[in-house]
Amino acid sequence: MTAAGLTGGITTLQRADHLLRRLAERLPLPAGAFATTHLVRDPDPGVALALVLPGAGPLPGTLAGAAAGEGLAVVTGAPWLADAERRAAGRAVVFPGSEALPDSLTLADLYATTAVERAEVLGGTVPDPGAYLDTCGHVRPQWERGELLLRLMPSRGGRYVPFEIPDPHPCCGGH
Repeated sequence: MTAAGLTGGITTLQRADHLLRRLAERLPLPAGAFATTHLVRDPDPGVALALVLPGAGPLPGTLAGAAAGEGLAVVTGAPWLADAERRAAGRAVVFPGSEALPDSLTLADLYATTAVERAEVLGGTVPDPGAYLDTCGHVRPQWERGELLLRLMPSRGGRYVPFEIPDPHPCCGGH
């Protein structure tokens, strides 16, 4: 695997998602690539981005230019980047199968068509593979012990939705 990190004043997951998707389109990333977000404290608090590509070859030569075009700097050697490369941490925005996820599918289909290996309902319950997932167009699994895990919440009619929603709003904004 080859990994590269990107930083540069990213303060929200929504902005990080947008940047990763745009970079994935511009480069483009090879099959089997992962693009993840990582909350960091040093040197500045915010969100860092990691691109992890299959194989040992160099990252696309256009990465530095694409990053600079977005106001980002390429980073190497950061602990969070090592975690991304080892599949120990990170929230996946781009992963094999993510580009073709339908609005609704069974968990068995999710496992068969994407890199997501397991799903858990908050609290640790493992739903039946035949249960339906309504993706809401926003699936953000996380690396946990080398597996891509999607956390879920129960929804209506025995269905599930991803725990992370696309546009979270503060509960008491403005107060």
